[in-house]
Amino acid sequence: MPRNKMQKNVVPETSEPAELSTAFALASDGKLYFAFESVPPPDRLVFVGYALHAEEATKLGAAGLLSWAMLHKLALGSDGCIYVQEGAIDATGRDVFRGFAATPEEATRAAEEIHRVASNVTVEVFARKRAAAA
Repeated sequence: MPRNKMQKNVVPETSEPAELSTAFALASDGKLYFAFESVPPPDRLVFVGYALHAEEATKLGAAGLLSWAMLHKLALGSDGCIYVQEGAIDATGRDVFRGFAATPEEATRAAEEIHRVASNVTVEVFARKRAAAA
């Protein structure tokens, strides 16, 4: 039986919803996916992808990656890796990302948190640069 790359995950209603993870990926289908370790929330799309090696991403370049994204789902992980939809590349020796699609509310909440954290990181980086220059 062939695997469905993006499938709805049906879980009994008695399951506890998974907590939002700090590991996430933004996919070429426009969805934000949160990593899960056990069971994803019911009725969510699931993305499973395997990381490109740095040499592969460099060789493809931006134009190659965009062209490839027209054929296969790609996702940029919060770890900086580019993940390619399961089945599009050999998975041997690659990092894997398994994530469930965020609801619009979860995606909004995540964007607000990312914005808050990014601002704090920027302030800290510039403070350290000024301190090092003094």
